[in-house]
Parts: sequence; structure tokens; C-alpha cells
Amino acid sequence: MHVRLLLIVLMSLSAPLSHALQSDANQPIKIESDKAERNDKKGTTVYEGSVVIRQGTIKIRADKVIVYSERNKVDRIVCIGKPAHYQQQPKPEDGLVLASGDTIEYHLAADRIDLLKNASLEQNGTTITGEKIHYDLKAEVVKASSGDNPKQRIQMVIPPSNQKEGN
Repeated sequence: MHVRLLLIVLMSLSAPLSHALQSDANQPIKIESDKAERNDKKGTTVYEGSVVIRQGTIKIRADKVIVYSERNKVDRIVCIGKPAHYQQQPKPEDGLVLASGDTIEYHLAADRIDLLKNASLEQNGTTITGEKIHYDLKAEVVKASSGDNPKQRIQMVIPPSNQKEGN
């Protein structure tokens, strides 16, 4: 029963993201920072100092961001902070998705977001924390783990109103 409820909650967290990212993916990526350095040979741009990235409803805040491009198209964005933050409004009627981690990897082409080290995800009062949280947005799957630390476990908080919906 608890496993079924956990799967339902995890699916409900990831499903709205996949639909929102389709419309967000059609928006331009806007980046603000204190400084930037572009390396055309490597296909990278490094932004440092209070970096803010916006794409549609997506907003990312970090200390440092590395944008990887392939054939003049952004392929991956790596955000580093203590922690870095991600937020998105999946649908007008849904609550904000709030995520954080010391590293956030946003794989645009693969529709995947990885929250690494001190990872946290919250939507509509449901919160999950762990060392790693992976979104596979195409498959609509969220996976959380304690990483390589056997003493740390994932933690999930499900508010009473969401418990009733899962039954």
C-alpha cells in the first residue's frame, strides 16, 4: 500500500512537468549574470555570479552555470550553488514546482532534470528530499535516492489532502 501511494505521488509530481516543458521549450532562454565567458571550440559558456535563467515558466538561480551547446543549440545546462534553485509553474491551476540541489543538470534534448547533492522537490505541499533526484520527463518518472551514503535515506512528506487523493 505504501509503495503504491509513493508511486502515485511520484507520478503526480512528474506528469505536470512533462506537459509544461513542451511549451516552455518553445520559449527563448534568457540568462543574467555578473560575468560570462564563451568558448566556441568547446561549445561552452560559463556564467558566474548570481546567475538567473528563465525559459517560459522555468526559473533557475545559481552561483555558476555552464551551458553546453552542440551545433549552436543548447544541449545541457549545469547549475552549481549552495544550493541552486529551480522553479516552474506546470499549469495555471497547479502549484509551483520548487526544486533545489547543490548541482542541477538540465538536459534539454532528453527532457531530463537531475538534482544532485542535498536534493529537494516540492509541489502542492508534497516534499521529497534525498541525495539525488532524477526526473525522466519523457517517461514521467521521478527517482530519488540516498546516493552513495548508506546512512542517509530519502524522506517524503505527503500532506493529508494528498493522501486522500491517492487512495
